[in-house]
Amino acid sequence: MYYSVYPKLRAIYSILPTSEEIGVLIKSHGLSGFNSYIRSMNLLKRFPIEKYNMPRHLTHISFELSISVQKRLSGSSSAFFEAYRRIYELKDIKSILRGGRGYYCFFLEKEDINIEDLNALLKDGFWKNAWKKGYSRFKDTERIVDIEIQLDQHYYYSLLEAASGLPQSEREETRELILFLINLTNRNWIYRLKKYYKMEPYELKRFLIPEGEVCQRIEDEEGIKREEMIKEFYRLFYKDFKMRMFTMRSILAFFLLLDMKIDQLLSIYYAKLMHIEEERINKIAGMI
Repeated sequence: MYYSVYPKLRAIYSILPTSEEIGVLIKSHGLSGFNSYIRSMNLLKRFPIEKYNMPRHLTHISFELSISVQKRLSGSSSAFFEAYRRIYELKDIKSILRGGRGYYCFFLEKEDINIEDLNALLKDGFWKNAWKKGYSRFKDTERIVDIEIQLDQHYYYSLLEAASGLPQSEREETRELILFLINLTNRNWIYRLKKYYKMEPYELKRFLIPEGEVCQRIEDEEGIKREEMIKEFYRLFYKDFKMRMFTMRSILAFFLLLDMKIDQLLSIYYAKLMHIEEERINKIAGMI
């Protein structure tokens, strides 16, 4: 099953933007320079843009590819990957909470959707309990983060549960990768909550994903900046994708890498749109 998937992902990986190409995009002159250069890159030659909506096109590269991979999987591998693909729903929800719009899930693509619309959409189904907890607290605090962390906790718990259903030969190594992802995500949350919300260690635990070791040693954890987290992610995911061939862990590592690259491109695009200076774009994109 994986033998029909991994070689195709390996070929796509070879055309992902290199660090040098990312650097050229950062140095490009305004949004027009960004758009001109990115269209010459192999990624956009392989996935040509059909309509002039660069953000939507970039986000859909990963989404559409995940649909293709899903169709090639079966059994517990298919069930696990379906659980992973809920990340696109989660991204849409977070985007809308922060004033944006959905790019992946058609039921969230209504124009000018607001938090009350989201409440009506999410009060039943997969996100029901997480949304209910987060939304209830949001009504008291008016902090979006109170909703986001409940959704994150539910997503990663469900992903670990789905990994437990994989064949025994893959179960532990896939869970290990997810726990690494959780630990780094928690460390970044700790940094953000301390820096921007001035929280004390005893306040942090309810905002973190319970699984993983970081949540058990909050007192000793200072957290990490986003750019540091990105570098750590890339180091491990690259190694796993290259070295653990023909496994679910390698497929998961590929999509995590791909999403990181797409997020980099989007962060540069929006920075150019807002006329942000080059040094700050480097930080936003995790280049320094």
